Amino acid sequence: MRQFIFTICTALSLVSTIGIAQKTQMVEPKPEFTSHENKGSIIQLTEPGTEDQPFLNKDSWMVTLQNFGEVHHATVIPKDEFKKRKKELEQQRSALSESYATELHSRSASEAPVMERNFKGNLRNGSVPMDNSMAISRNGFIVSGINTNLIFTQPDGVVRYGVALSDFFKITGLGTRMYDPRIIYDTETNKFIIMCMHGTEPSNTALSLAFSQTEDPTGRWNYYKIDGNPLDDQFWSDYPNVSISTDDLYITTLLRDLNGDWNYSMIFQISKTDGYDRKPLRWKYYANPLNADGKKAFNLVPPTNGESTLIGPGMHFVSNEALGGNTYNYYRTTGNLESNPSLLSYQTTGLPTQLAPNGRQKNSGEMLNTFDSRIWSATYNNGIIHMGGHVDTPNKDVGLLYGRFDIQNLKVDAQVLTEPNIDYGFPSFSTFGDDPSEDQILVNYLFSGTELLPSQGQRIVSGTGSTFEWSDQVVLKEGLSAINALTGQEERWGDYSTSCRRYFDNRTEAWSVGMHGESNNYATWLGQFFQKSQLEKPRAEFVADNTTVVKLLDIKFTDLTPDQPSAWQWSFPGATPTTSNVQNPTVRYAADGAYDVQLIVTTTKGIDTIWKEDYIHIQDPLLKPKADFTQDSDTIYTGQQVKFTSTSTGEIYKYNWTFQGGSPPKSEADNQVVTYNNPGSYLASLLVENTAGSNTKIKSKAVTVLQSSNVAESLDIPTKLYPNPVGDNMDVSIDFNLDKPGHYSIYMTDIQGRLIKELWNGTIKAGENTLQFSPYYLAKGTYHVIFQSGNEAKQIPFIKQ
Repeated sequence: MRQFIFTICTALSLVSTIGIAQKTQMVEPKPEFTSHENKGSIIQLTEPGTEDQPFLNKDSWMVTLQNFGEVHHATVIPKDEFKKRKKELEQQRSALSESYATELHSRSASEAPVMERNFKGNLRNGSVPMDNSMAISRNGFIVSGINTNLIFTQPDGVVRYGVALSDFFKITGLGTRMYDPRIIYDTETNKFIIMCMHGTEPSNTALSLAFSQTEDPTGRWNYYKIDGNPLDDQFWSDYPNVSISTDDLYITTLLRDLNGDWNYSMIFQISKTDGYDRKPLRWKYYANPLNADGKKAFNLVPPTNGESTLIGPGMHFVSNEALGGNTYNYYRTTGNLESNPSLLSYQTTGLPTQLAPNGRQKNSGEMLNTFDSRIWSATYNNGIIHMGGHVDTPNKDVGLLYGRFDIQNLKVDAQVLTEPNIDYGFPSFSTFGDDPSEDQILVNYLFSGTELLPSQGQRIVSGTGSTFEWSDQVVLKEGLSAINALTGQEERWGDYSTSCRRYFDNRTEAWSVGMHGESNNYATWLGQFFQKSQLEKPRAEFVADNTTVVKLLDIKFTDLTPDQPSAWQWSFPGATPTTSNVQNPTVRYAADGAYDVQLIVTTTKGIDTIWKEDYIHIQDPLLKPKADFTQDSDTIYTGQQVKFTSTSTGEIYKYNWTFQGGSPPKSEADNQVVTYNNPGSYLASLLVENTAGSNTKIKSKAVTVLQSSNVAESLDIPTKLYPNPVGDNMDVSIDFNLDKPGHYSIYMTDIQGRLIKELWNGTIKAGENTLQFSPYYLAKGTYHVIFQSGNEAKQIPFIKQ
């Protein structure tokens, strides 16, 4: 059921705010430019997605694993050679005896953006680096992600839901090794897409995907997983970039070997319609695409959409020379997934660049790792790709590279923003004009320096072609401390920031996210930006505390309009009451459906109307499933097997078996064959769950095993668990040191050996490591954290009080 409001005020904005999403026709290079054609794979098929509403699952353990050793990034040359080049840059900086004249590029020629609402974002939870990503929808729903977790909020900054990446994607069954989130809002369907990487080995690398069913991120999602190594070779996917067209989702990755070096690039082209509809997911890949000169393409970046309508039916991509040079590459797919498209590569030249040195921090010898000078972010608008990164300057500062790639003419105009003793890094871009023909771009970036702590700032750059006009800087969040999170003298810095446009109510509004230094570590901050002229008008805004809920639940609306309104006129069709004139009313809905809400405010600047279509979703909850199972034998000899079969009832999204004394000791399959190698009587349990909750069936003496066997060797790892005992509002931390990297399974059991939570399953780097998780959902009692590698294991007891 959909409820509409028909008033003169809202009808006037209906076409521009809602409308029917249309294609922005793909711009192509002129016919005289030659290209290289890259063929893709045949269409692949992934099983239908699984539905979940993670907002109702309060069981988030916030599992993180942090290695404190030196980090080596994948670039176009082996890491040892790359380290040598960066060291040479530092030596050149130290030997610099004179300062070069620095052009400040028509500063103040553009009007600076105005920052309004701003607030703390995701809590760090052990994340190094932050890898910030965010998106905002038409009605103001915000999804913000870092390497360890997601938050769902609105313009008031109140976190409606916070969840570990591994818990948000747990229904995929991939485990806890999730990282590099990328978040997209689809202006065409009014929905979100969240993806992140999983695994760091060829056997477990995967793309985890979630497609929202509505605009509201607290609603239901459709989940998929795609093999990150479709060629089944010895490489794994990392460093994703993401964008969407009218038809498809595009994800680009770099394929790394077990040593961490780059080998080739990959593009995944995925039907977003299948994802939204929870159908079998169709997709294809382009493995090892080549540039127009026949060399391997590195770090293809699909630009985010800078217009209210999406491009289509294909997608643009750009790349540059990551170690410096004057070559720039453009690529485009020739159609949507169903048209058997190929990837065309073009090449041109532009502003020469050089590899950037690392960034500096005030009163600190710790350097901020810029790694290479690839294009880090891009956005598309009106035939131009706006793109950038960070590069070297004559003063050996880190300059901000901003370029305009004219697609039709294969022409790159670029400039480097630089100031003495200031280092800029990891920029992102969004359009900031009133319509696509305007040339204002909001540039979001990180900055630090010899007299500055790591901070986040914004500027407007305008102009066309070779004309660049920069505004003064606006500081979103000033750094509070230097960063000193890792061993050694090289710290991660970023590694990403995000800027995105909110297409709503004819307003020029953009949001940005990034990181700053705080408590010798990292913190995240989000900010809202307007053109100065927008502040001369009234700007109605509101939020609700619950937006996807069951019937007859109180929903409180809060007015966020600036300039202290003197009168409010609310409309709630389908609710009780249907209207209100108080500032912050409370209503209820008695029937399932999607509902519009309208607010008209009166301020000293005039009267303004805000109308949010399908803002409230009322839906019935799922019922909890009921667990049960059978087995084909209850008494066996050592070395024999037992087949366990689930007979559970209800809609089940997840199976979680525990087989005390068995191999495997745990499973997420619906049915499982288990081998027992040691004598004794063993418990078996099955936990089944869906969005509504979980249910467990336990058989305390499910299997009796006869005959003796040797006990497995103990695992020798130095560990320290603290605090112990632990309370609700503390994190459990386990410090451990590995002589060499290896594959480990880390999980938690209760005193009877029943599986409580898998904490990690994957490769762990050598050196100092810390595993953290929240014990909030544990009942009081004694538990064990178990480290397992092959047939060896180590148990670490702790008490929850």
